[in-house]
Formats: sequence, C-alpha cells, structure tokens
Amino acid sequence: MSRVLVIGLDGGTWKLLKPWIESGELPALKSLIEHGFYGYLKSTIPMFTPTAWSSFMTGMNPGKHGITGFIVYDKRLGRPVVASSLNRRGEEIWITLSKHGKRVIVINVPMTYPPKPVNGILISGFPSSSKGFVYPPELEPWLKRMGYQVQATIEYEEGREEQFVRSIRDLTRKRGEIALKLLREHPWDFFMVVFTGTDRLQHALWKFLDNQHPRYDSSRAPRYRQAILDYYKELDGIVRDLVAEAGPNTYVIVMSDHGFGPLYKFIHVNEWLIKCGFLRLKNDFSTRLKQALYTLGLTPENLYYFMSRLGVASARRRLGRARGHELLSKLFLSFRDIDWEHTLAFSLGSMGQIHINRRGVGGLRAYLRLRRYIVKLLKELSDPESGEAVIEEVFVKEQIYQGPLMYKMPDVIFLPKPGYVAFEEYEFASNRVFSPSKTISGTHRLYGILIISHPSLRGPVRLEPPPKIEDLAPTILTLLGVPVPRAMDGTVIKVNAFNAKRPRS
Repeated sequence: MSRVLVIGLDGGTWKLLKPWIESGELPALKSLIEHGFYGYLKSTIPMFTPTAWSSFMTGMNPGKHGITGFIVYDKRLGRPVVASSLNRRGEEIWITLSKHGKRVIVINVPMTYPPKPVNGILISGFPSSSKGFVYPPELEPWLKRMGYQVQATIEYEEGREEQFVRSIRDLTRKRGEIALKLLREHPWDFFMVVFTGTDRLQHALWKFLDNQHPRYDSSRAPRYRQAILDYYKELDGIVRDLVAEAGPNTYVIVMSDHGFGPLYKFIHVNEWLIKCGFLRLKNDFSTRLKQALYTLGLTPENLYYFMSRLGVASARRRLGRARGHELLSKLFLSFRDIDWEHTLAFSLGSMGQIHINRRGVGGLRAYLRLRRYIVKLLKELSDPESGEAVIEEVFVKEQIYQGPLMYKMPDVIFLPKPGYVAFEEYEFASNRVFSPSKTISGTHRLYGILIISHPSLRGPVRLEPPPKIEDLAPTILTLLGVPVPRAMDGTVIKVNAFNAKRPRS
C-alpha cells in the first residue's frame, strides 16, 4: 500500500515558483513536476489561511466546517474571540485515517490547536499556545529541547529586513530538521508538514519582487529578491530530503492554501458601513470619547505603524491575538461600542465578509432588499484617488456556501481587484475607508499551487481545470485505501495513475 507525504507551502504561488523552477533554481520541485501532475489549486472564499486549511483538512466548504477567519463572534461573551480547532465542525482527514488504523504525523498545519488525539503525532500550527500544542503530550519536552517554535517571534519592520529574514530561515531550518527526524524514526502512512515562512516573507517583502509596486525600491530590490530566492532554495533542499527519506512508494503532494500578489491599499469595511449608515455606534461617554480619538487618527492601524517605526512591532506577536485584541478593545472602538439595535450590517474577520444584523433588519423581504442594496453599493465602490472601481466580484452566501452552518456565514462576500484587500482583523482599524499599506506589501490571491507526484507517473501533466482545495482530502483518502465520508464536498482528483474513485462510506 502506498504512503502519502504532503508538504504545504503557505501562500505558495506560481508567479515566483514557475520562473525559478524553469531556470533550474529549485531542482527538487522540478523533479516532482516531471514525475506527476501540477497546476493551480483553487482556494476558498475568503482565500484566508484558517478558512482554506480548514477546507483542506475536512474536504468541506465553510458552510459545513464553519471557519471563515481567525476570529469568531462569541455570543456568550458578546465579543469576538480567536478561533481554534474546537470551533471547526467536521472530521479532519488525520482523524478519519486514524480510525481506519493508519499512522499519521502532522506538523504545523494552521488551525489545529488544541491538538486532537490521533493514531500518531500531531504538532499544532498557529494560532497556538506554547503549552499543550502537541499530541501525545509526552513529546512536548523533546520538541522544546530541540528548539521547536510554532512561529517566529519577530515581526517585519521597515529597515530591519535582515533580522526578519534570518528569523524565518532559522525557524524553517529547524522545522525541516525535526520533520525529517520524525519521518525517519516513527512509523507513518500519512505525513504532513506546513512551512509558513513563504507566506510571511511574501507579505513583508513583495514590494521588492514587483517593480510596478508603489513602494518598490530599486536600490534594495535585488538584495531582497535574492534573499527570497535563497529561502526557497533552502526550502527546496528540505523538500528533496523529505521526499528521499519517504521512499519510492510514496505519493508526494506539494500544495498551498492560496496564492499571492501585490498589496497597495486596505479597504476598511466597518468604516465604509458607518459612512453608508449601516453601522451605528453607541452614544455613551466611553464610546463618544473613543470615537473622538478615532476621528483624530488614534487608530490601531496608526499605532501599529508607529510601533513598526520604533522597532517594537514584535511586541504584538508576543502579546498574542487574544490578549492583544482585549487590550485594543479597551483603548479603541470595538464591537463593544456598536449600537446593535440600530445597526443593519457589520464586518467580522478579513477578506471582505459582511454580516447583516437580522435583529435590526426585520423579515426576509427586508433582509433580501438590504442585501441587494449592499451588493449594489459595493459594485460602485471606487478608490477616491484614482476614481476606479475596486471590487472584482461580489457574492451572496448561497452562491458559494452550503451546509448546516449557513447561518454563520457572511451574507455578502466580495473580492477586491488586485492591489486591494479588505482587512478587518480588528473591527475598526482605521478612520478611513481606504488607507495605504505601509507595512506589508503582498496579500492573498485565489489560486495557489498543486503538485501531485509519484515515481511511476509520467509528467509533467497540467491539471485542468484547477482542482479545489476541498478535493485534496478525498484524494488522499483514496490513495490510502480509506472510504471517502459522504459529508465531504470535495471530489477525488482524477489522474490516470490513481485508483478508480471509491464508493463513499
């Protein structure tokens, strides 16, 4: 029976990989393509790390697994909280494989904290705690002695690129070392490791890869383009070692959760909703004071930019998402300051998600009328500097989701045009609808990468049309001879050397 090795390159994109593979810079990835199938992999909408990886591991659309971002709204607490693996519905493929007696090793897949029991080893990915991040728990002291970290503690700061790149490379090198050791010393049928340094480097340094970027610096671009290439070359060496150690009877899958491209400006959705009259704030003293400071420019976005200029932005990562959000909500406008009785719509999470407040709207006809009006206004939204429309596509939830958790899904979802992103990780990040991205310079795109390789396969063969990220779970189960659960939305990727599609259990 074959084994399956999955290597995740978070945010991996053919825009970078294709020319480097063709020029011979990444021989391991080139060899995998020559013995297999490759192409684009369609992410989820929103094309967001927690959403996409949740769809990968469950084979389900967000309407079934319920994850659309790092933040979920806790009705009991009356505020947003950081999502975890416990918020996700559906069964992850390593749980399904474990139930069928397969040995699994899973390393650093985002949204797996806290780790669930498996037949093997599961080391959680971010967001995670530094304690209780591994199953079985007896492995945690060994990992700490080995110097394992879930993520780098250094944030990107302008002028400190060298330190940032070095921290990402050190983290990746250590992750590769530990992955190779576990792969060699423990039995497995399914092995998976995700490298997130690709995503972090591209968010921070994309401006050095794109000479059309408004923040492109021709004097420094060659240096940091080479730094990114050097990182990928080292990662290619890790891929080579993992594939060699896995042995000849192993299917190798290299994939990303989404693609990547340039970022010029943020769209602040809740500020737009305030200006449109859909979102109202309370009229109490605390909220009025926060709003006055917000209007003057005391915003989380400006605070973070100021911290970056001072070289203390990494304090945010050390503080953690949950504690950081709690602190910000005391100082700045937050969901606690919304007048829910008179609010019709709000944005929660990133990547263009708008929820309609059904309590404030009324019946179904009023709801549908308001939704159509929001869609219309979004299609008309333009950048005040250029005058050009900034929205590429707008969806209502029935167009892209289905399942028992539809009530949790955003009512309207939009994809901005390249160069823009709707980023609302914090509820009221800016007092402007559009603001230039002064820190990160790259963001997510809908199509990532996929390579499926085996020594017996003849390649390269292009996968057309692009598979969806939900298709990988049933494909992996089929390769390992495990029935595909009926709840999965994905379908087995049909390539000529794979087994025939198996009946669903």
